[in-house]
Amino acid sequence: MKILIIGYGAIGSVLVKLLMREQVVEKIYCLDLKFFEKIDDKKVHFEIFDVLEKEKFANYLKEVKPDIVINASIPKFNTYIMELCLEAKVNYMDAASLMDLDNDLDAKFPYKMEQLDYHDEFKKQNLVGLFCAGVAPGLDNMFVAEAVSELDEIDYIKIRMVEDTGSKEMFFSWNKDWLLDEIGSKPIIYDNGKVSFVQSFGAEEEFEFPEPIGKKKTYYFCQDEVRSIPLYIKTKKLDVKIYDNNIEISKLLFDLGLVSNETVNVDGVEVKPIQILSTLLPNPVPGEEKKFPNSIFAFAVEVIGKKNNKNTVVRYSIVFPNQKTIGEMEFGANFISYPTALSMKLFVMIFDKIKKRGVFPPEALDKETRTLIIQELPKNQVKVYKEIYTPK
Repeated sequence: MKILIIGYGAIGSVLVKLLMREQVVEKIYCLDLKFFEKIDDKKVHFEIFDVLEKEKFANYLKEVKPDIVINASIPKFNTYIMELCLEAKVNYMDAASLMDLDNDLDAKFPYKMEQLDYHDEFKKQNLVGLFCAGVAPGLDNMFVAEAVSELDEIDYIKIRMVEDTGSKEMFFSWNKDWLLDEIGSKPIIYDNGKVSFVQSFGAEEEFEFPEPIGKKKTYYFCQDEVRSIPLYIKTKKLDVKIYDNNIEISKLLFDLGLVSNETVNVDGVEVKPIQILSTLLPNPVPGEEKKFPNSIFAFAVEVIGKKNNKNTVVRYSIVFPNQKTIGEMEFGANFISYPTALSMKLFVMIFDKIKKRGVFPPEALDKETRTLIIQELPKNQVKVYKEIYTPK
């Protein structure tokens, strides 16, 4: 397998190190405008490259002929890369969608999932475009499908996450522009076939995660899962909530309008608050994660419905290793980049098993493919808990 990865940041750098250990991976081509390190491995080829030079990049794809192109940079490049993948007849994968509002007033969801515009063309060319294939969105979507497969009827899908650094000190575990965009985007929920905007950081709910996490207060947060899951899974209700130990900072930035994309006039100059904030905030610093050894990420999916006409709950809880354990793996990863890169690696490794063609998210994968991924998680120090019970 030959893989081309665009972006060698917090996620892309870890993804390269995970993939190069796989026997089936013959070559990894990694493109970026600059590299903070270069691994000395015959499988990996680093090249300083501006993929926005369209003709040059199109020729590069035809020259190296990768089996799959992965956008490990920011979502604003998704459609541009997908168009060139179609031209070169290459499979595609990314980790998230843009949070842009859909201009189509008849659209089912207010936020557009730009990758789906290319479904018919990818299918026509017998290609796979797996989008939102990180950890959340991505792996959690897949576990929703796995839980749903245990039930006959679905009433409510709950996705709950926890990001805890154990410190009040500000730490950017991944791309700050991407994070600020999520904070500034208003959350949506799905309820009886309708999508509604809800208050950012609203609807506080105490949720029980497995140890060592325990009970945490979760809040609405803007996530891709609500936009895609109802397109593939029939449910009456769906929402996503998150616990972040620095959520008060996020709330303050939102309330002050500092994550807004709306243009404001400052002394005759048109500026966007989010751009100013992004410029002022520090970039992630390699090695900084070591200051937070107890940092941890986990998610739970809880599907409430009926099995044999009985009210039933199926719940999966996925707990990733803490920062101390991740550091011992020597990937240069943090408590978010490791779960994301690991999830992406697992999706890449089952690409040849995907029977479906076109553009779709992980919840569209079949049972056989999901099982292959789930079996790999414990081998990578990820704890998977499954519960099936009758609600009280």
